[in-house]
Amino acid sequence: MKKYYRMVRRRGNAVFYGVLGAVFIGLGVMAIFFMNEIWAAVCFAAGALLSILPQFVIFSKYGLQGNGFRYGKCGIVRTASFQQVHAVVICIYDEYRRWKGFVPAYFELRDGRKVPFPAILCLKKVNEDDLDLCDTRTHAKLTFRGGVLFDGALEFDFLEELVSSAYDGDIFVSQEIYDVYHPVFEKIQKGGREIKVYDRIPQKLKREIK
Repeated sequence: MKKYYRMVRRRGNAVFYGVLGAVFIGLGVMAIFFMNEIWAAVCFAAGALLSILPQFVIFSKYGLQGNGFRYGKCGIVRTASFQQVHAVVICIYDEYRRWKGFVPAYFELRDGRKVPFPAILCLKKVNEDDLDLCDTRTHAKLTFRGGVLFDGALEFDFLEELVSSAYDGDIFVSQEIYDVYHPVFEKIQKGGREIKVYDRIPQKLKREIK
């Protein structure tokens, strides 16, 4: 089974929490000399937790296994059958950047253009009327909170595996991502798999216009 990382900025986040943990351990050392053993123990424990626990999230992976999905969540490996996934949504991958909040992740092509990194979300349930709100990964998670099995950065190798597997649920792609990566999605559709494209216009408004 090929595995794919769920996060894009792994190295930077891993270093940040490693340094933060080291700071607390350093405070623990100082507490031994200037405070008491209780404060030292608290600082050591906090430093160890900050250094280790976030790494399970940062380096979490997902993939296909048999007739289902295998993914990591809070450091625990979990599985979900294809029947549990009602739909797959592909939109813009965004991530939390300190001091900036959640912002889209971009990478630069050879010609100098910057394009958004795609995200994938596997949903237990989906209401197509709400897809216009799902331009980014975070917005999709907020829209379908409670219905998201897992999410992560999309690698197209995984998408190719998915469409050639026994998964028969819906695949939705935001217009922004479709426009950037349309050759990939057109190839998939020529292979007989339907890709449903949604935009920022509410479905209810579209029906009223018609």
